[in-house]
Amino acid sequence: MTTLSQTSDDIVQRLEAAAERIKRVHQATASVIFGQDVVIERTLVTLLSGGHALLIGVPGLAKTSLVEA
Repeated sequence: MTTLSQTSDDIVQRLEAAAERIKRVHQATASVIFGQDVVIERTLVTLLSGGHALLIGVPGLAKTSLVEA
């Protein structure tokens, strides 16, 4: 029988593993797209939440590269 403590420990481990994977994706993207950490973070939040985003900015900010990544 599974106790509540074991279940919550399992949830914590899964969340930590997911957070680590998200961090690696952020770092990999940031190694290609420089100086856009906030945009990368918000794009990841949008993707993970199943939402939509409109990227607006002057040419040369790597918007297309971010979408293609």
